[in-house]
Amino acid sequence: MQKFIRTLSCVLLAATLLTPGFASAAGGFMPYGDISNHWAKTSIIRGVQAGLFAAGSSAPLFYPNRDMTRAEFVALIDRLYNGGQYQLYPLTFLSEHAEWNRGEGFEEPYLPYKDVDRLTWMYTPTLRVSYILDRLYGPHAIAQVFPGEQMKPNQAITHEEAAKLMQMFTMTGDNQRAWEEVKSWGWLEGESTDLLKRGEAAAAADRLMTYLLQDTILPLLDYDGSKFPMVPEIQELFPLFVTYTDSKTSDEKMYVNAVEAIRNHEDTDNTYLDLEKLASNSFSNQIGVHFYLSWNPSTPLTDNLEEAFRSIDAYFQDKIILPDTLRLLSANVYDIALQMGANDSAEYEKVLKRLAAYEPKLKQDTEEWESLAIYLGALEIKAGLTDKALVRYETFASRHAEALLNSAYYLVQEGRIQEAESLLAKQKPKPSDERMTQLVKLLGQELASLKQQPSIATDLTYTLNHLDRVSSYQVKGEAFLSGFSFKYTQDVDATRNSSHTQGFYQSPQQLVSDKLETYTDGQKKIQYSYDTKKQGWVQHPTDKLDFVHEWVGTQSIQDRMNNLHARYYKQSFGRYDIITEWIPGAALTEKAKSLSFSRGKIKNVSLYMNKYYIDRESDELVKHVWRYEEIYENREYVAYSGTDQYNLSSNVKVSIPDEVRKEVTP
Repeated sequence: MQKFIRTLSCVLLAATLLTPGFASAAGGFMPYGDISNHWAKTSIIRGVQAGLFAAGSSAPLFYPNRDMTRAEFVALIDRLYNGGQYQLYPLTFLSEHAEWNRGEGFEEPYLPYKDVDRLTWMYTPTLRVSYILDRLYGPHAIAQVFPGEQMKPNQAITHEEAAKLMQMFTMTGDNQRAWEEVKSWGWLEGESTDLLKRGEAAAAADRLMTYLLQDTILPLLDYDGSKFPMVPEIQELFPLFVTYTDSKTSDEKMYVNAVEAIRNHEDTDNTYLDLEKLASNSFSNQIGVHFYLSWNPSTPLTDNLEEAFRSIDAYFQDKIILPDTLRLLSANVYDIALQMGANDSAEYEKVLKRLAAYEPKLKQDTEEWESLAIYLGALEIKAGLTDKALVRYETFASRHAEALLNSAYYLVQEGRIQEAESLLAKQKPKPSDERMTQLVKLLGQELASLKQQPSIATDLTYTLNHLDRVSSYQVKGEAFLSGFSFKYTQDVDATRNSSHTQGFYQSPQQLVSDKLETYTDGQKKIQYSYDTKKQGWVQHPTDKLDFVHEWVGTQSIQDRMNNLHARYYKQSFGRYDIITEWIPGAALTEKAKSLSFSRGKIKNVSLYMNKYYIDRESDELVKHVWRYEEIYENREYVAYSGTDQYNLSSNVKVSIPDEVRKEVTP
């Protein structure tokens, strides 16, 4: 059986290969002939290694003092987003290249600009950034950055225009203050009207990459229940623990070869037999030997755990203070505990007791102690000892990002928001400590948002009630349900309590689209659907629920917030207010277990997200984006996502034709 930490390393390796390498360090090469003496040289090199800038024979010079054009900076933002899209996922609901779901805009061109030719290099990145901004801030949000019918892509970009594009990573939405906001994050300097130089853009991108690597966007949000308790990211999963020269002994060669085999996923039973030989003799590097023996996929987890503890025993026998090493060894124990605890939660307390036995060996409030304490706190959380973990975390929260995050998160989870605010008020990070400074800023924004939950919920309720009071409206949408794709127009006649939907859908098993048409009689709670196979109309009751998300749709916003622990985040950009809604999967799964659905009993709701785009002047809903993921006990996996555009001024009338009713009459 493959072990969790081994699987994680494969994922990280794949991510490094597939994604522009944000984690790359500036090496000893010089990609351009004109940057050796430039102040932004290091940032430019890191940008090249991260895939942000092209280099090579076709681009021998960088021109760091030249003005950066609008199109160049948009392309830079596109590449930055590609590397940091998972941090923004809670606000975009987009993963990888999901923005291409709607094709390239042949039917409805995405771009409002007449001077961005689809055959040029700038079209694709501009298209993607435009789509991302639409998702974040509402229809035609890019026009808030570059207004008018022409983007003027070759015109030099100003600091303020660049800030409006970078603002997506700050979690704020007031585009009138974009420059002040981005400047306060330390990503740009100077004046808002200054033209951005290419060297300055490289430095700004470098600072933003560092920020994205910290994975601290919306730090208190755990939309899929997997983020907390947070533990440090381990930079090096496959250390040798000892530096070896070229002239190695036979035992040293055996050890190094074993580590290389595990690192490259080429390990065999012989790899671990060699490590067992080294464990049984006087080989000096017992830390490494037992650490890698704990990775043996052929042995039970209990044996792996024993080896992981033996590696910590060896660490203390060496009597050398190496915080990074103790952090990795503690992380190894924690990862094995996660796997064992998944089957039996009692294992967490057992592992905690054994790991805590090492704490008296360490001097408290030292970096070495923190390396162990952060995992003791995580195990205390897993064992249900949250209050004990909070006491531990708060002792070093001012020095340790994960300890601060965990403290704030679990205080909020317990409804102790004032204590979380008090903890945050005590934090006075040094200006040089960018991560802690930015984290304190983000936590402040989120705590303020949490206090505004009733107000945001009231605003959303008002808008949805306004929709219910409209006599008629039209919806144009696209949706994706478990491999099926739909495109439709829906006319809603509230006066007659009826609706008519028409469009087409495509099955994953068919190359040709099928006709989609339904009539709904809200008064009789009947839906008439055209069956393309039967070439006729069939009827279904609308008062029987198929899916969990349908039931959630019947609940008021207030009930969602009070009973399902829904959370709301509000941003304002241009003419729109954007409210994002998340409901924790665990809370929804527990509630749904007592309900009945035609799909069967629910096993897990892994995702429930909505975005509502509201015209600030009229309080009308103009757009709704959603993504839901549900798993039923019959193993059916339901993934449902889509976008609806609302036209509340459309005067439509819907009458269900007599022939439709007659055709399905028994």
